[in-house]
Amino acid sequence: MASLRWRSGVSRSLFCSRCHQPTILWRRLCSSNATSPTWINVTNSVNKSGERSRRETNGWGGRSQLRGYATEAPATTAKTRKGSRLASLKSQASTEGKAAAPQKVRRIFGQTPDKPIRARFAPSPTGYLHLGSLRTALFNNLVAIASNGGSFILRLEDTDQQVFQSRLVADAEERLYKDLKWLGLSWSEGPDCGGPHGPYKQSERLDIYKDHVQKLVDSGHAYRCFCKPEDLEEQKRRLHEAGKPTVYPGTCRSISESDSQQRADAGESHVVRFKGDAFGNVSVRDAIYGPFQKKDVEEDFVLLKTDGFPTYHLANVVDDHLMKITHVIRGEEWLISTPKHVSLYKAFGWEPPTFAHLGLLINDDGTKLSKRNDSANISTYRDQGFSQIPIKIWLAGLGSSFSFDLTKPSLKGSQFPRTLKEIAEALSYKFTKGGIKLHTGTLQHYETKWRRSIVTDPRPETAIEEEALIEEKVLLPLWNEIKSVTGDNATSIFFPKQPTNSKQDEQNELVPALKSDQTRIPYLRRLYAHSATNNHTMLEDMKKFLSSNPHYFWRVPEELYRRSLLVHGYSKPVLEAVDRVCDEPNLWDTNDPALLGTELGKRVALLEPQLPNDALYRNHRLIARGDPSLPSHSASIMFNLIGREEWKDRITTVTKLVKELEEGGSGVRFLWAQEAQRRDPDFVDQVTKSAPTKA
Repeated sequence: MASLRWRSGVSRSLFCSRCHQPTILWRRLCSSNATSPTWINVTNSVNKSGERSRRETNGWGGRSQLRGYATEAPATTAKTRKGSRLASLKSQASTEGKAAAPQKVRRIFGQTPDKPIRARFAPSPTGYLHLGSLRTALFNNLVAIASNGGSFILRLEDTDQQVFQSRLVADAEERLYKDLKWLGLSWSEGPDCGGPHGPYKQSERLDIYKDHVQKLVDSGHAYRCFCKPEDLEEQKRRLHEAGKPTVYPGTCRSISESDSQQRADAGESHVVRFKGDAFGNVSVRDAIYGPFQKKDVEEDFVLLKTDGFPTYHLANVVDDHLMKITHVIRGEEWLISTPKHVSLYKAFGWEPPTFAHLGLLINDDGTKLSKRNDSANISTYRDQGFSQIPIKIWLAGLGSSFSFDLTKPSLKGSQFPRTLKEIAEALSYKFTKGGIKLHTGTLQHYETKWRRSIVTDPRPETAIEEEALIEEKVLLPLWNEIKSVTGDNATSIFFPKQPTNSKQDEQNELVPALKSDQTRIPYLRRLYAHSATNNHTMLEDMKKFLSSNPHYFWRVPEELYRRSLLVHGYSKPVLEAVDRVCDEPNLWDTNDPALLGTELGKRVALLEPQLPNDALYRNHRLIARGDPSLPSHSASIMFNLIGREEWKDRITTVTKLVKELEEGGSGVRFLWAQEAQRRDPDFVDQVTKSAPTKA
């Protein structure tokens, strides 16, 4: 702050009412304002008694209208801008003398969203989908959703019979549909639902491919090749030994069309090849990788095989054109084949679609992602309990980014994407090149964020579905974990492994809410909702939540109460106040979660006005947890989570033990101390400051 310190202890500061900045900054950035400001002299002084006083005068000697800032000249009626001074300063500096900047329009592979995109996913049904293939399917679905009137098409590429038969998996097609639908993807055209451009299985489109191959032969862009496979292998061997490229040398190019047709009609085995140099060394432009051109001209590649099935190159181009695909979005490994495809588009006289090749996924250690690796299979993540929305967000972020940071701790639940459409709207459609690491830790983060969002921001349109998911993903696994700790006696008593964080083997009983099938899930849901809202560990580690918060799941054993009463003592006013709160049902029926804690404080104050707050908190933890030294939630939270009936049972137990201790005197204290020492040899009675003598 620009300020002058006088010897009298008075400081003077000048501020501008437009930008709320000190005068030096105003002169530098605001001097072009049409309205001349006047200044306020802000005088802060200290009188003899040490008290601070403040006096403000404006340019006319009167009191200012705005404390601490310069005011506009009387002729102006402009309002003082609200907001932070820094924001106002930046706004003034960036907009003065400039026209309003046009609103930035998001573009999808260079295209505005108002134009429809027809995208497709074309896998081979040879078993489970690879994680990279699922990401490709997801991106195609997302760009279709993000564009106005877009469509997502599913097509099965099953024409490579040699590969297909060797990798044939029973019910592979059904598995494919199952995986895609589990991920929540939906297509408007496909083998299972039909469409105007079907059929959507390449094996059912063989006549279409043959007709188009014949067109290329007739136009001179393709020819029949009668070379035997063994002869071609011998040619490759000789070329390799000579250090030359092992490309097809064009042996059958010189065969006349009439001779070629005659040999084909006679049934001589042949393939059909495309003339790779028909359009020279073709250059393509990829939406992600930019311009791409191979070093050498394409060889004469095969279009139609001897069995009458097309190669991937021909079938892909013909299908994409006839199905009116506008964007071909696929893996980076197909970029090298794109010049072949563009050559085919040119030979047919068709306009090529937009090509976008996605960077390949790699493991976190930089190694190639393999189908044999569990991290490449969607079933791995499904079996680990991850949900479809977090998986989709995770996959969409692999190689792309979102318009806002989904990893920010401050991100509100309402901002977190909950549907495929919201993911499509949040995605930036700016893609990276090269290998993309999985970063599976990010998936865990998204899972936690998603679960928290559906609890803290429930939506009526998705409430039923999301509540069912919470029950499946969290509540039932949590109950199974409770049962695994409890053992076979889940509905009665058990010998806990570590539920109370103390050295004891007392039989513990589940809280009544967990014993009943009618109340179990609602009770766990209440605990979960609090955990999700307050960012506790229940979402990340249910076992840790159980071990650190046993009082929510099991009743406190009397032995732990007795030990704590010996070590920490008690306050009868707090016990009486808790008992009174438990006897007033109307306090528990309110929607105000803080009311119970407030009422407890009032009743304690009436009984013991001078009681320190720390004593109140310790005794509250004594009743709820059995040990006042352990950390816990606030009184209001524990009242609401545990419930009135269980609180009444616990305060009754503690009151009974206090009465027993007071009436029994030193004899009872000695017996309790002996019991505590039996479980903990280091135990010392804090009242007698000594260990009890063993009988």
